[in-house]
Amino acid sequence: MMTMRKLALISLSITFFSIPSLRADDFTNNFKDNINQKSLDALAQDLGVIMGGSSFHHGKALGFPLGFDVGAHAVVTNVDKDNLILKDDGNRTQGVWGQVELGLPLKINLIGRMGQMEEADMVGGGLRYGLLKPSLPGLPALSVMGLFSKMDHDYFKLQTWTGNAVLSIDFPFIDPYLGVGYDFSTLELKDAAFVGVSPSVSRNLEGEASGYRAELGINLHLIPFTYINVGIGLANGESMYHAGAGVRL
Repeated sequence: MMTMRKLALISLSITFFSIPSLRADDFTNNFKDNINQKSLDALAQDLGVIMGGSSFHHGKALGFPLGFDVGAHAVVTNVDKDNLILKDDGNRTQGVWGQVELGLPLKINLIGRMGQMEEADMVGGGLRYGLLKPSLPGLPALSVMGLFSKMDHDYFKLQTWTGNAVLSIDFPFIDPYLGVGYDFSTLELKDAAFVGVSPSVSRNLEGEASGYRAELGINLHLIPFTYINVGIGLANGESMYHAGAGVRL
């Protein structure tokens, strides 16, 4: 059976949205030269966008017992000017996710996610609750989501709490959607991050940041029960892009 990680990687070739190629490991390149509060906070904020971004593409909660959504999603964000750990390697950073969503009773959906950014592994999950679930095309659907995600790298651990609200409208071949989100992230350094670093650099430094996202996009249903979605938005004042593909019932 295809794993979620393989599904996430395949998304880069089956979506028609332009996504920059993944590089070797931009964290390692500039990390030890930029262990300071400003850089770590900026890194936590940008990584929060990767963790919470691409977590939605539709406002309609799945039905029970047959509703499911299995998809692969890629998110790209411009890097904050204070994030010198990633800024030296380019103006953008990106991650890929595999996401599974299952319909439960009472308009609740269960969400599981697994992904990768550079050499860092990502895993997360949460719940969606449907506030509006129309039975006819052309009427709005609205839901809210809560997610918890973790990223693990040789140099650090990151935790992100995410809240989203998503509105969409179903049409025969295209479903537009609009969503907003909020991410709160904490970043904890590992011992490996300080190997070779001057003793004058505090070993108690941690990163912390919160930020917003707003995304506008569409789902294209070119084949029944499948979708390709593309979205564009803002995250903490920086441009953000989202592309995905999957099967939804």
